[in-house]
Amino acid sequence: MRIGALVVGLLGGLASVVYGLLGYGLASFAESGYPASATGVKILSVAVPIAALLGAGIVLARPLLGGLLMGVSAGAFLWLLGFNAFSLIPIVLLSCGALLGLLGVREPIQRQKK
Repeated sequence: MRIGALVVGLLGGLASVVYGLLGYGLASFAESGYPASATGVKILSVAVPIAALLGAGIVLARPLLGGLLMGVSAGAFLWLLGFNAFSLIPIVLLSCGALLGLLGVREPIQRQKK
């Protein structure tokens, strides 16, 4: 489950980076007309994809924390964009990664043989 959460979370995180760059660019364009009006959107456009990729990267060592980070990122995308055809890919991938990460908490850690 943890490796599945890693793969799906990375795909969702990379998709969210694309949407984050698009959101940052659109916020910068909007800010050119009204200074300091889109600062929150710019911060969230950077922070949410970073949290998604961080959650996907940490899910092997700490599946609860990684699953929670991916779940929070999916929730932030749902809050920012709503659930539509545009936001379907990162929301579904990140929430599946979060679910797999949270289910991976019950898996025992396999130790490597020397």
